[in-house]
Amino acid sequence: MTATTFDPVASFQAQPTLAVAAGRNLIAAGSIFGAANLFQWGVMSGAMPLHPAMLSLSWPVAVAAFIIIVRRLRGAGGEPALRAASWSRWAILFQIVAAVSLAIVSGVTQNWALMMWMSPIGLAFYGAARAVAAFRGGRSWAGGVALGALGGTMGVASLVGTPTQYLAYACGLVCAALIPGLMLALGRAR
Repeated sequence: MTATTFDPVASFQAQPTLAVAAGRNLIAAGSIFGAANLFQWGVMSGAMPLHPAMLSLSWPVAVAAFIIIVRRLRGAGGEPALRAASWSRWAILFQIVAAVSLAIVSGVTQNWALMMWMSPIGLAFYGAARAVAAFRGGRSWAGGVALGALGGTMGVASLVGTPTQYLAYACGLVCAALIPGLMLALGRAR
């Protein structure tokens, strides 16, 4: 009988499978956008004594950090990483289009509170993406993540207008992106 060891450095240097490459991107998305939502919650709740104008910086910084990391991951993994990066680019594009659309509607109606709906919309995108992954890959665990994310969408929607919505969205991102990403990147998802 032989012992198997897990060497995380070696596994990140070798060309990843598509699942591992997608997992790495999900880890980046879950951690970066989860942290951005914790920042949003901290400012909105008063836990961080910063002026609310600081909120306008969190999303551009988070999107830029995500794009930079995905570009680095794309360059480190051959064809599977290229495919996973392409999916991530489409996902971030959908998120940006949704945010810009909300900004336009908010500007036209002069109701900037509509921008708060980006949290449930964003979590719904993760749920839809996991549903597609479950359908295409035939993995029931991905279907469970999709259902959880879509259920979380309703929970976050019920909190719109409160600082707690950002904390709930951060938790949703941990469950819908970070944890599944870790499972995929470490080869634990079957």
